[in-house]
This record gives sequence, structure tokens and C-alpha cells, in this order.
Amino acid sequence: MKDDGDTMVIKDLVLIGGGHSHVYVLKNFGMKPVPGVRVTVVARDVMTPYSGMLPGNVAGHYTYEQCHVDLRPLVAFAKGRLIHAPAIGLDTENRYVILPGRPPIKYDVLSIDIGITPRTQEMPGVEAF
Repeated sequence: MKDDGDTMVIKDLVLIGGGHSHVYVLKNFGMKPVPGVRVTVVARDVMTPYSGMLPGNVAGHYTYEQCHVDLRPLVAFAKGRLIHAPAIGLDTENRYVILPGRPPIKYDVLSIDIGITPRTQEMPGVEAF
């Protein structure tokens, strides 16, 4: 199997979510690609919050864009694939990530880091921000 270039894909690394660890993995793959490894990110949200800055956002010090990481340019920098969809299950026996309404994604190595999901509906007044 070949990726979009001329390199033979030997291993499929699939990252579910855009948490901090995956942001660093993508940055490192962009700076130092690993031949033969195809990186695929499966993410429900392409704008992922940076939890350390959210209090500053609520206080009005940071904008939404300043305290979120946009996965699209980061995945492109890593020459990876971005699948904008939630992972709804895993077939660990056959090594597939299950997606709604799409074919499953095969993996050799899988990492899950979905980051934070603020429960804003439980915080009165947060909708204003």
C-alpha cells in the first residue's frame, strides 16, 4: 500500500482525538517524518481546546481561536490524514476504528487522547462566552 506520495506504507498510526499528546506527535512527525508510517487523525472536533487557557477565555483575556488548536494545519504539516468524525467503537481483534456512516479505519498502532470536553451545559452563564 502506498500513501499520497511515493513512500510505501508499512505501519498505520491512528490517533483518535486532538489532545495535547497528539498535538506533540503531529508536530514531531512534521519536523522529522518517519518513512513508512502513515499518520491518521480521527477527531470529532477539528478545533480542540487548550485546557490551560480556558479560564482566561472565560475571563475575557483570550479569544476562542487563541485557546484552541486547529488540527487541520497541524495534520497537514505532519503530512497525515484528518478524518473529521467521531470514533464510535473499536474492533481490537481486527484492529479497526469504527466510524459512523464510513468504512472502518485500519490501524497497526492506535493512540487515544481526546483531550477535555468541558461540560458547559452544567455551568450557569457559560453560554455567554
